Amino acid sequence: MALRPGQEQNAEKGTAALTDRTRHALDVLERISDAVFSFDRFWRFTYVNTRAERLLKRSRSELIGRNVWEEFPQALGSVFEQEYRRALASQANVSFEAFFWPLEAWVDVRAYPSAGGLIVFCRDISARKQAEQALHESEQFLRATLDSLSTHIAILDGRGTILAVNAAWKRFARENGCEEDSANCGVGANYLGVTDAAKGDFSEEAPSVATGIRDIIAGRAASFLQEYPCHEPGGQRRWFLVRVTRFAGQCPLRVVVAHEDITGRREAGEALLRLEREEAAREEAEAARERMDAVLERIADGFAAFDRDGRFTYVNRHAETHFGRGREAMLGQRPADVLSESQGAAIEHLLRRATGAGAPVEEDQPSARVDRWLRVVAYPAPEGHTVYFRDVTEQRRAELWSRFLSEVSAASTYSLDWEDVSRAVVKLTVPTLADGCAIATPGGPHGEEPTTEVAAVTPELEEALRAMFRPGSTSALGRTVEQALRTESVVRLPGPSQDSPRVDSAVAVPLMTQARPLGVLVLVSTRPGLRYETQDLSLVRELARRAALVLENARLYRTARQAVTTRDETLGIVSHDLRAPLNTISLLCTGAERRLSHGDSGPAVGEALRKVRAVVGDMDRLIDDLLEVARVESGQPKLDLEPLDVPTLLAQVQGLNELLAAERSLRLEVSLAPDLPRVRADRARVLRVFQNLVGNAIKFTPPGGRILLKAEHCEGRVCFCVEDTGPGIDAQEQVHVFDRFWQAIHAHKAGAGLGLAIVKGVVEAHGGRAWVESQQGQGAAFFFTLPALTQAPEVAQAPR
Repeated sequence: MALRPGQEQNAEKGTAALTDRTRHALDVLERISDAVFSFDRFWRFTYVNTRAERLLKRSRSELIGRNVWEEFPQALGSVFEQEYRRALASQANVSFEAFFWPLEAWVDVRAYPSAGGLIVFCRDISARKQAEQALHESEQFLRATLDSLSTHIAILDGRGTILAVNAAWKRFARENGCEEDSANCGVGANYLGVTDAAKGDFSEEAPSVATGIRDIIAGRAASFLQEYPCHEPGGQRRWFLVRVTRFAGQCPLRVVVAHEDITGRREAGEALLRLEREEAAREEAEAARERMDAVLERIADGFAAFDRDGRFTYVNRHAETHFGRGREAMLGQRPADVLSESQGAAIEHLLRRATGAGAPVEEDQPSARVDRWLRVVAYPAPEGHTVYFRDVTEQRRAELWSRFLSEVSAASTYSLDWEDVSRAVVKLTVPTLADGCAIATPGGPHGEEPTTEVAAVTPELEEALRAMFRPGSTSALGRTVEQALRTESVVRLPGPSQDSPRVDSAVAVPLMTQARPLGVLVLVSTRPGLRYETQDLSLVRELARRAALVLENARLYRTARQAVTTRDETLGIVSHDLRAPLNTISLLCTGAERRLSHGDSGPAVGEALRKVRAVVGDMDRLIDDLLEVARVESGQPKLDLEPLDVPTLLAQVQGLNELLAAERSLRLEVSLAPDLPRVRADRARVLRVFQNLVGNAIKFTPPGGRILLKAEHCEGRVCFCVEDTGPGIDAQEQVHVFDRFWQAIHAHKAGAGLGLAIVKGVVEAHGGRAWVESQQGQGAAFFFTLPALTQAPEVAQAPR
């Protein structure tokens, strides 16, 4: 039915409006941050926006009209296929999160059925998933750390409710008769409520503790510190120090409450204060001194007292051991006057911190005893300071060694790759055992390149570690490494070096396995507090021994894997390429024998023998290729070098291949740059290089295409190129095209895969280089260089 003029105009306007809305909708889809694509009911892509191209790593021209399950076969059977099909079948929206390993990404997917098929919105959420995993690991680490402490710790929210407690808190609660899940001591209880309700003996400090916590929650104070007494079921009185602090950052409000048992310190401090008060009465001074000595000498830790001027007033026998001085030499003296420079400065700095804070402060310090560490706590008092020492060497070493070995073991089980294991060891070592660490290994047994893995706390130190392995290094670190490798023994840097950055202490130890060096391990410290002394060498040797075992396992695994792979590939390819012509020869000979037995010696028999000779020739060429590859890889190609004229050489190559190219309807052309010098090369082998490259170009270029032979002069070399108009080579495959047997394995059996390996080997034997440049669908260009001969200057003829 014909439309009236007014109806036609309305229809045109409606179509235009619909086109504008469609264009606007597509423009919106191109601008949004989600990846958007759609399928028809046959699962073919009908739309792909720019974000989807990036996510799928494919252009829309490669996807539109293609079946999604054929383009992404890895998705078959996955949650993506299940949910997409469910959405289309039930005509219901679906949403889910999943990891798609071919894209190496977590995605948030929302699929909406439509009249034409299915519309999918995807968002890459890998960063969020990684953050969630990091948060989970951080929470686990925090829980393990808190449970390893002897201090009783609880985490409160902004209302004072206990969110979490550590193992020490639970043990203390059980020892005092509380069930682990009791509302008075477990998670979920209101700590402020319990504190407000405290009654009976030793509850006088509860209100001030509750007030301090409320001040922190309200933001009126950053921390709270108070000592208080506590009783045990048996009636024994103990003292605790409660520390209340607030978490910093943008997270929800959290308050940490820590109760530390300070009974021993309190008793010692009280004894000292009693002594000082009793000294006013001469008659009681000696008795008080004896009582104080009895208490302080019985405790297992070091204890010292200082007056207001920072002079020693008391030192027990354990403190004498840690200071490395007798008490007679210390009493009445300042620490800086009688102790070593570093130890005296550390003690005086701690006393000043305690005075400034008006509260106890603590830190770990090295003891005067070799390789020992102390946890030192300074308590300020009106009369001066009391200082408490506890030897934490074994605790630190056990924690450090256990953590490091577990991490190294975990790294070694995660991967058996040589580089991965080396990288894991150096990263775990810094900053746990060193400020900088490096592992250098020579090339592997199958021609692998030498590797150097480095980790350091600063980029400058990392560069210094890399520089020490460079040939001709004259740095102190470089000489240390050279000596360790030469003597196959542990070598320490004798003292601080003036290298940039300055190294305070370093040690190099060879990684030995089966009495041979596998490489070298170097540990470097730039801090005076972290030095590698003689007593540390046993730890370094053990670290090197374990690292050598891990690396040796990785090397053996890689060697075995490469050997098995090479063997299987070689046997499979050679057996296939020899069996096929042998079958052909067998069939031809059987047919010829049948005809000869019937007295038929006509053309058919001659043709069969001609084909046998051709097949034998193919086998001979395959065997010759195998021998040539073996000669090239052994470094003994036996070149017969002579000066070659480049234009003549390319003309010969063109003549040898023109008929083959013409049979395939291909143009074979030559392009020569002017003034090309001659090259010094083996004519037969260079021709073979060209034959292999031109043969490949003829094989893969479709009829009507062009093959171009080019030569030009560049920086003392002649660069040759064989360029075709074939389908090209994928970028991911270009790095493998010169590998032996690669074509046979990855190109649907287009050949034995030896031609390009021979090209690379022959060119490199001449001192040149071979490479390929190609884009998918735009042909391929194979390049190689040969050294150019220097032209002798012509002697000018004198005019007659």
